[in-house]
Amino acid sequence: MENLSKIDELNKKLEANPTDFQTRRQLVVEFLLHGFNEDALKQLYYLLKRFPEDPGLHYNAGIVLENLKMFDKAIVSYQNALNIAPDEPDYLYNLGYAYLQTQDYEKAIPYFKRVLQLEEDDANSYFNLGFIYSKQGEHELAITCLKAALELNPQDYLAYFYLAYESDQTGDRETAKQLYEKVLELSPDYSWAYFNLASIYYDEGDSETAKSYLEHTLELNPKDDNASVILAKILAKENDFDNAIMLLKNSLMNNPYNGDVNYTLAHLYKETGNIEQYKYHLKEAMNNHDTLSVDIKQLQLEYRSYQNL
Repeated sequence: MENLSKIDELNKKLEANPTDFQTRRQLVVEFLLHGFNEDALKQLYYLLKRFPEDPGLHYNAGIVLENLKMFDKAIVSYQNALNIAPDEPDYLYNLGYAYLQTQDYEKAIPYFKRVLQLEEDDANSYFNLGFIYSKQGEHELAITCLKAALELNPQDYLAYFYLAYESDQTGDRETAKQLYEKVLELSPDYSWAYFNLASIYYDEGDSETAKSYLEHTLELNPKDDNASVILAKILAKENDFDNAIMLLKNSLMNNPYNGDVNYTLAHLYKETGNIEQYKYHLKEAMNNHDTLSVDIKQLQLEYRSYQNL
């Protein structure tokens, strides 16, 4: 109520004097504080018509447009701000981040690098560069940037997470395990760390430890289809087919179009002798091959082999 009364007070002042630009700027701040993005944007555009050379107005417009998920327009606003103030670190960072949000990584990189030239202790820029290099498969560059981010911010669990991932990708699984455990120490509810630990232990043949991490994963994120698939395979190895099948049927209730879930469920039915359900889910796996990790040609051959059963 107090928030709205402040906005009402500012609006009344503007009604009495529409050229009171300081009040209009205060109103923008209030709108932003309380999540009224569209209203803030209207006021910013009004101010920009009168003060087109004010970089702060362009910058704030970019922030609002990002809040509204209008990243292409946010990029234009940040670029306008930089045209006026080319070495402002906040403007550079936000433009880089907007490009990151649109997955235009090559355009994002120079802006984060420029921020670090101006402010060498910017942990977020190091992290974002590490994230981008990780996505691009540039493992050594990713590791270097993520370590730099952690030197500046040792509590950044996401930096530990991606550093763990990169350690796994480069074959250092013991370090990866330690780093994922550090993620869980800092953020105990981060389900992806549990899942990635489970995947490592499963690949190493330690199904019991993998099972424990998968159960934690699904407690935190019951819709994690990948965790359900691996856990179902472990349960099947334990001859617990009933629970394995139930787990994947529940997974399909949330997302019936997952190719891997259907494929795994098909083979569970095959092992229990239910050929009709095997063929049904095998066909569903083919129909959803975009979410299938098995080669589609291999699956088609398998289906043709069993369709007359």
